[in-house]
Amino acid sequence: MSALEDHLAAAKLWLISPRPAPPTPTVPARRHNPRSREVVPADLPYLAHALYALRPVPTPDVPTMTADERWRVYVNPDWAVRASTPEVGRELAHLVWHLLMDHADRARDMHVEGSTARAWQQACDLAVHDTLAPGGACPADLVRDAVALRREHPAAAPGRSAEEYYAVLSGLPAVAPAGPAAEDAEGHCGSACDGLPRPTDLPADADIGQVDEVEGDILRHLVAREYLEADKSLGTGTGDALRWANHLVNPVIPWQPLLGRAVRFAVGWASGREQPTWTRPSRRQSSTPAFLQPGWRRPVPSIAMVVDTSASVDDRLLGQAIAEVEAALTALGVPGASVTVYACDAAVRAVTRVRKPTQAMLVGGGGTDMRVGIKAASQARPRPDLIVVFTDGYTPWPTTPPPGSAVVAAMLRRPGVPVPPTPSWATRVDCVAEG
Repeated sequence: MSALEDHLAAAKLWLISPRPAPPTPTVPARRHNPRSREVVPADLPYLAHALYALRPVPTPDVPTMTADERWRVYVNPDWAVRASTPEVGRELAHLVWHLLMDHADRARDMHVEGSTARAWQQACDLAVHDTLAPGGACPADLVRDAVALRREHPAAAPGRSAEEYYAVLSGLPAVAPAGPAAEDAEGHCGSACDGLPRPTDLPADADIGQVDEVEGDILRHLVAREYLEADKSLGTGTGDALRWANHLVNPVIPWQPLLGRAVRFAVGWASGREQPTWTRPSRRQSSTPAFLQPGWRRPVPSIAMVVDTSASVDDRLLGQAIAEVEAALTALGVPGASVTVYACDAAVRAVTRVRKPTQAMLVGGGGTDMRVGIKAASQARPRPDLIVVFTDGYTPWPTTPPPGSAVVAAMLRRPGVPVPPTPSWATRVDCVAEG
């Protein structure tokens, strides 16, 4: 193993090794020796998968260390041998976070070009600084630059995303106009930060090894999962890194299309059924004149909405959810379809038969018991094919499902507020208010 490989291996080990436990009262702490060369590890074990996926490329053409989008790290051997283990480790962590946060691809989304690359690199470095600084694993030049930039731009407060920092630093709107890429873009991070190729970057097919797009996504998910696990015990997750990890591990799917799909599935199943009828002859009757055959009719689905009108329900969110259901019904294009709306708190306060759900009369404001509304809807004739229940969830539910009706439970809730469980026979859609 060469001296460069030794230094890189030591730097990676310094990054992922745990810090020593604090001394117990029975064991006195050793007196600090200013001349001691003992180095406290960075304790970032969640970076292990990413660090050991890097492909080192020795080259004197970079001042210290840069990286490209294929996870190839270009290292100046003279600098790496002279630098201390923590210095090399901090630079590795800095570049790894550019790769994990996919700053190069995000730069393309922001239409970053040669003239705006410097502002984008500074913005990304601020986001990386916010992630590494609390643990003492941020390179010294990033710390210095972050202090200077925030002194010059007070609006660049900690905890923002790279895109937000970019808007502040560049003075440009969130999306800059597209333009030609400059191969000589400034910055010491490399194309892993802005996606603009450097003269030092090897060609894509170079026989040095690389991490392709699929492998990179796998690595990001692995690190994001371990980052969140570490944050549960340490609580050190901050800013863009925590948002990035949550976005990968716990993606938020908009509830509007989910609610619309649940309604369309239930109504589509009901409208697709056909029933025999003797009120019209069969189209095939002429082929068997000696035998009577029933015709077939396709019933128009019957829809019931049980709306929780208790005081605890967010009216604006309720309106959004009802509008989504109305849009789903309209999109199905079932002619003559009508909806019966049951306004219910602790009792059914109003029953309105309407062509559009938004025409319903919603009255109430007392307690909450959706059982009475579901019971009233299930006893109606004709029996509804679909019952949509709009509630905040703080209600008792029937022990058994209403016979012959599919049930969709639209759970109206605010962010961070838990919602009680719903019966297994109901299709649940969590409708979360924005903000």
